[in-house]
Amino acid sequence: MSRIKELDGLRAIAISGIFLAHFTPAYCRFSDVLYLGWAGVDLFFAISGFLITGILMSLREHEAPFKTFYWRRALRIFPPYYLVLTFSFVLLFLHKEHVLYGMSVRCWLFLLSVKLGSIKLALGRLLLHSNPLFPAHHPVRQYYILEFKDCLGAYWSLSVEELFYLIWAPLILKGSPRLIVFCSAVPLLVCPLLRGLAHTPNFDELVGFVFRFDSLAAGGCVALLFCAAGTGYLKQKFLDRGLVLTIMLSSFALLVLSGYCGIFRGVDVRSTLSFSMFGFTLLSILCASVVGACARWIGSPSIIPRLLRSKVGVYLGNISYMMYLVHLPIYVLIQLIIIRYFGKNRVFEANIGLVVLWGILAVVCTIVLASLSWKYFEGPILRLKDRRFPSLARRRPTLPAVEAAMV
Repeated sequence: MSRIKELDGLRAIAISGIFLAHFTPAYCRFSDVLYLGWAGVDLFFAISGFLITGILMSLREHEAPFKTFYWRRALRIFPPYYLVLTFSFVLLFLHKEHVLYGMSVRCWLFLLSVKLGSIKLALGRLLLHSNPLFPAHHPVRQYYILEFKDCLGAYWSLSVEELFYLIWAPLILKGSPRLIVFCSAVPLLVCPLLRGLAHTPNFDELVGFVFRFDSLAAGGCVALLFCAAGTGYLKQKFLDRGLVLTIMLSSFALLVLSGYCGIFRGVDVRSTLSFSMFGFTLLSILCASVVGACARWIGSPSIIPRLLRSKVGVYLGNISYMMYLVHLPIYVLIQLIIIRYFGKNRVFEANIGLVVLWGILAVVCTIVLASLSWKYFEGPILRLKDRRFPSLARRRPTLPAVEAAMV
C-alpha cells in the first residue's frame, strides 16, 4: 500500500517552518511572525507519534515485533544521522572549534534531550519548594557569527524521538489496552505541570524529553482513536466531527493564550510560564488533530488535501529528514564563505538583502544535498529495509490509513 501523501505534505510544511525560524533575519519586518516556524518541530512530533503508534499496533501480532520495528527504525534513522554528524564534526575540526567531550557523547548517543538539571529543578520545586519561579524573560533576537558547534543543539528533537521509540514500543506491543490508553493520555496532563516546575527564562525545559513527551503522545492518542474506529468501537462520523471540533477549539485557545503571552507585542511566547505550561500541549493537540484529519480524508478533492499531496509537497516531505539534519551546517558554511568575501560588517550591519540571499542559498543547497542523499544513499537503504524487514502493513490491512504510511 502507498504512503499517505497528505502527511508528506505536512512534513514539507513543518520543514519549511523550521527554515523560516532559522533563516529569517532578526531585523526583518515580519521576523516575529516568521520565527513562529519553530512550531514545525511539534508538527514533526505529532506525525511521528501518530505513525509510530499505528505501526506498533499493527505489529502486536507479528512473530518478531521488536526485531522488525527496531531494525526498520535503525535503518531509517541512524545512517543519515551519523553521516551528517560525522560531516559536522569534520567541519568542527577544520574550523578549529572545540566541543566538550560530554556534548560529543550525548550527540552520538541521542542523549541531547536528557536534561538532568531541569529534572532536578522540577523535583526541587515540587518537593522542597525551593527555587521560586523566574519572572518572564523576553529575549531579543539578534544575529551573530554562528559556528558549527551551534548546529549540534538542534538535534535535541531527534533525541526526543529516539527515546520515545525505546519507551513506546514495549508499551504498545506488550501492554494491555487500558494501559496503552492511560499512558497515552497522562502525558497531556503531566507534561504541562513538569514544564511549569522546570521553567526558566531561557526555557531549557522545552528541549527535554520528559517535558515534551506530550507532543508525541498527542499523535499516539489520535492513532488509538483510528484503531477504535477501525474495530468498530468508535463511529467514523464521531471521529471526523471530533477531529474538526478539536482543531477549531485548540486553534482558538492557542490564539487567545498566545495573545495573552504577548505574541502581538513581539514577545517570544516560549519564554513565558503560561505558554510553557499550556501552549505546547495545545499546540500538540492541534498538530495531532491536523495529522488525523489529513489521514482521515485521504484523496479528498478539497483544495488543502490537493495541495498537500502535490508533487512538490510529497517530494519535500520525503527528503525532509535529511533536510532537517543538514540545513544548519550548510547555513553556517555559507555564512563563513560570505564573510570571507564580503567581510563581517557587510553581513551583520542590517544588510537584509545579503542575509536573505544567505538563507536562500542555504535552502537551495540543503534541498540539493537531501535529494542526492535520497537517491543514492537513503533510497538504497530503505529498499534494503523493506526487503530484509518487510512491514506488516503489506499483509494485514486492519488500519489502512495508518499502516499505509509506514516508513
